[in-house]
Formats: sequence, C-alpha cells, structure tokens
Amino acid sequence: MLIYQVKCIYTCHPFYTVTMSRFVYTFIRCCIAAVMGLCLSLPLTAGVTISKDPDTALIGWKLNQGGFELELIQRLPDQTRAFFLARGFSPKVANDIALACVFQGIGRNTLKASEANSISVDLREWQLTSKGKNHSIKQKEQWEAEWSEADVATSSRLAYRWATFPTQQTYEPVGDYNWGMISFNLPPGTRFDVLVRWTLNGKPQQAWVRDVACAKDIHPEPQ
Repeated sequence: MLIYQVKCIYTCHPFYTVTMSRFVYTFIRCCIAAVMGLCLSLPLTAGVTISKDPDTALIGWKLNQGGFELELIQRLPDQTRAFFLARGFSPKVANDIALACVFQGIGRNTLKASEANSISVDLREWQLTSKGKNHSIKQKEQWEAEWSEADVATSSRLAYRWATFPTQQTYEPVGDYNWGMISFNLPPGTRFDVLVRWTLNGKPQQAWVRDVACAKDIHPEPQ
C-alpha cells in the first residue's frame, strides 16, 4: 500500500500520514490548503468517546479535539418537563421544550496557559443531519420569541436563560468552561449527526459527532 508522509499546514500537525486507499480526498485537500496557506480542520470523527451512565442508562458523547472539549449528555423529556414546570412554565411550553431533543451540553477549553488560545463557539453555525435532511439547533432566542407573557413570566424567562447553553461563547485557556441545555429540535428517539464548528484564535475548526440519539420519551419507574 502506497503511503505518503507530508508536512501539511492544513492539519496543523508537523507530519501527517495518509494512505491512498482510504484518505486520498484528505490528502488532496491538505495539499491545496498548504499552497493557499490555510490552517483549517476537516470534519472528523476522531476524538469522540461515548459513555453510558450506569444508574440512568443515559448516553453521553464527548468530543475532544485541538483543545476543545464538548460533552453532549441525553436528558429524558420527563427531566426537562419537571425542570421547567418547577420554574413556572405553562404545561404546554414545558412539554414543547421537553419533546425537542434537549441535551445537557458542557464546553471547555483544555489548552494550557502557554498556548494562550481562546476558543469560540456559535451554535448557529452547527449543522445537524438526520435521515438525509439538514436541521438546525433551536436557539434560546428563538424559543423566547415564541412565548407570550401568559405562557412564560419574566422570572421564568430569566431561569431559562441561566439554564440553557449560550448561543455564543468564548472560552479562555486553562479550563474555562460552561454548561447548559441545548435544544436540537428533533423528535424523541431520533438519531442524527452533528457537525460542531468552533474557532481557535479566530481560525475555523470543525468535527463530526456521529450517530447521536435523542432520548426517548419514556417514563421509567424510580429505583
């Protein structure tokens, strides 16, 4: 098998080994970008791990690439319903949110102080694909625009803002992080891929997290 080892600006690594049989497309893109002087990332699935909570059986997907760590953890619709009902939301609105494939998101900059690289995320740039169709995250601002004062009081809106993942966020080095609920706006049980996009010191990066699953709308008995 023919193997090429090249010094490649595109991958931001000193040397990058690719094989003709599996990665010819990556090799070609790499060389083009090297000529152009770019330093962008290809959509990759590397750096993704999956875990399962032994008590709740809820699944989490963790992306760790280039100093950016993102964890997406399933939430049962019942968890989300209860959370918002307890904060004064109407049953209809609480149910609408609960059925919109809500995950707990945790973002973190794992770079060292010596690297001095900030990481910025904008949920509006993420791309979802499911059953051959493209979808978008439903941002917190879009949810709020739908609610009347009768549905969601001002105090409840404030609780919602604090509990949800920011649409835009910048993380500084040495462990800067945040968390919050993200609405992927798909029916319970739907499987999808998400192309996560972020910037590293202003340079675009991206990576796929494949075969993510919205939690099903089930009602397990307390253990």
